[in-house]
Amino acid sequence: MVSKTRQARESQCSPKGDHMKLIIGYLVAALALISAFLPAPSNALTVGGTVRQPLNLDTETLARLAATEVRLTDLTRDRKFEGVFNYRGVPLRTILEMAKIEKDGPGFKKTTDLAIAVRTRDGKTAVLSWGEVFYRNPENALIAVSATPVQPHMTNKCGECHSPPSYQPALDKLKRRIGFPKLVMPNDFFSDRSLEDVVAIEVIDLKGNAAKKEAVKPTTARFSITDISGKSSVFSGFSGYPRTMVDFKEVGDGRGYHGSGTYEGVPLRELLRKTDGSQDIDKVVLVTSTDGYRAAFSSGEIFLNPLGERIIISESKGKSSTGDRKFTLVIPDDLAADRMVKTVSRIEVLSLKQQPKLYVISMGCADPALLTLEAVSAMGKADAFIASEGMAKQFAAYLANKPVLFDPMRNFEPVFRKNNPGLGPEEAKRRLEEQRAADMKKIRDTLAAGKSIALLEHGDPTIYGGWQHWIEPEVGGRFEVITGVSAFNAANALFANSKVYTGISAFEAGGPGNLVCNKGNIVITAPYSLAANEGLLKEAAAGGDMVAIFMGLKEMEKLSPTLRKYYPDSAPVAIVYKAGYTGEASITRTTLRDLWKVAENEKEKMMGMIYIGSCIK
Repeated sequence: MVSKTRQARESQCSPKGDHMKLIIGYLVAALALISAFLPAPSNALTVGGTVRQPLNLDTETLARLAATEVRLTDLTRDRKFEGVFNYRGVPLRTILEMAKIEKDGPGFKKTTDLAIAVRTRDGKTAVLSWGEVFYRNPENALIAVSATPVQPHMTNKCGECHSPPSYQPALDKLKRRIGFPKLVMPNDFFSDRSLEDVVAIEVIDLKGNAAKKEAVKPTTARFSITDISGKSSVFSGFSGYPRTMVDFKEVGDGRGYHGSGTYEGVPLRELLRKTDGSQDIDKVVLVTSTDGYRAAFSSGEIFLNPLGERIIISESKGKSSTGDRKFTLVIPDDLAADRMVKTVSRIEVLSLKQQPKLYVISMGCADPALLTLEAVSAMGKADAFIASEGMAKQFAAYLANKPVLFDPMRNFEPVFRKNNPGLGPEEAKRRLEEQRAADMKKIRDTLAAGKSIALLEHGDPTIYGGWQHWIEPEVGGRFEVITGVSAFNAANALFANSKVYTGISAFEAGGPGNLVCNKGNIVITAPYSLAANEGLLKEAAAGGDMVAIFMGLKEMEKLSPTLRKYYPDSAPVAIVYKAGYTGEASITRTTLRDLWKVAENEKEKMMGMIYIGSCIK
């Protein structure tokens, strides 16, 4: 019913030379690394996706980095006014640089087609493009941690021209509670993307491994726009569309300054209004050239930012002998021209609204330091959690005050019976089934509401994880397993460090794989598995293979006699207690003859891996 393994840059510094900047850069990077693994004392912001270093930054860490201040008049497109505030925080660019954005794989290497999804605790998503963060000044996108209201100076005279009911609601907004961290987009005219209670930032590679094509001086006589439903419109000219002219300085990060000029064309937003219609803040627009070069634009920078009107597609005659038309995307207000697409072939409107999914996440077998980077990233995508009470407390920083649907341990029959000692067998069975059904309904309802769930597992959920038996039938394939460190892995490392084996382990040799005995293989098993297949144990004993036994301490009465059928009493045995717990993990060496007595004399009755085999000293 549940797992049976152990529950367990951009920093604006004073101009003192490159050396000082380098030192500060190292300090920021070190702070990021520390924050990624240590439990945070307050609300956490997770950064993941297409990054080398997923982060978990609490508000206190963000406050120490906060050095930028912007002002925002908080007015949404539906004319909802939420006050005027000066916000102080960290440029989003700085945070992303700490996370080290870098694409993997053989695909298109430029970062111009990346999108950044910012999600709140209640599941709302705002999308930014990589370009509007890195090709605009740092204060263009801020993760704020504090705010000061901008109080009008002459409110005492407001009554001279209008009554209190008309102005008092606006003044009251200056006293409202603001949920931090907050994404602040000060240059957007409307503040729909300035979201509060941000808990996750995900960098998304829109096309994955799709490669840039190789072509020679490509031109195109037409291009297409595909809306969110997949419907395409083809353009071979701009008859009937309003024209605008922009001055443009072509300065590329790679090739430097290539002159300036004036372009005339149609605003991209006008073309999108006619073809796609919706302007949701979770959408991204991907523009692709005939040679596969790509650039991404968020719906917000096109429709909410006044500079979006100046993003145009210019029509011109190509330089080829056929005189083909060429459509060029021009972004005059970017600090670099790398998002300029000189031969537009297609434009796609994509939604980054998260599809509901259940993540089964390994939290490691013990200390939070054993969390994998992938686990940190996946927790940021979750809107709700399934976690034991102890685990929810231990990893509270990563849960970021998101709701916990239920504790899966209470559906484990022995735990249920312990918590309900007065129930008879039939009544206990009936109530347990009712409780399980109610919890399964919570999973179905949460997914149906479009929210993702993270089930936090002890150890690696692919090693004796019980989730498959009760979760998998409920989610219909909408799950993803995030593997991690099990007690087996942690115990192996402890063995290697203490030289318990006569052979050389993979940990000591620096090679791949798990702990290896020179004489043979290693078998991972459990007492009930051995009872059902004693032939496996017999062959392992005869071949000199190492046997690692999960969950054996509580089954010693049955386990010890089974082992003694195939091993001599003098066979060396080791028990690793509390594998992975810093300062608590230990190894007890004994023989098979004394195994039962040694285990009985130890206080710990749950957290133990048992190893038997000729490789043990």
